[in-house]
Amino acid sequence: MQAIYPFKEPVALVCNEKGQLMDFPPNRGLRDEHGQIYDIVFGTFFLCGAPENDHLVSLTPEQIKRYQERFYTPEMFWGMDGRIVCLPLEVD
Repeated sequence: MQAIYPFKEPVALVCNEKGQLMDFPPNRGLRDEHGQIYDIVFGTFFLCGAPENDHLVSLTPEQIKRYQERFYTPEMFWGMDGRIVCLPLEVD
């Protein structure tokens, strides 16, 4: 497992760092401040608080709401013309 810190606040995304090599399905795109994908998380992951003392903690209720909204919609990925295309999937 690997913890990465792709957010401006102290929140960690914990995933299997070898997910792509193990042929896990692409799950969600990580985007920069302009909405451009710079990485893809393969397989399952979870988010947690990550204060500077190296202990993982629960997210606050506000963070839970914000990240649930951010990651609610599944995404589909495929390669086209040397680029990765990502589209949200409709959720009922």
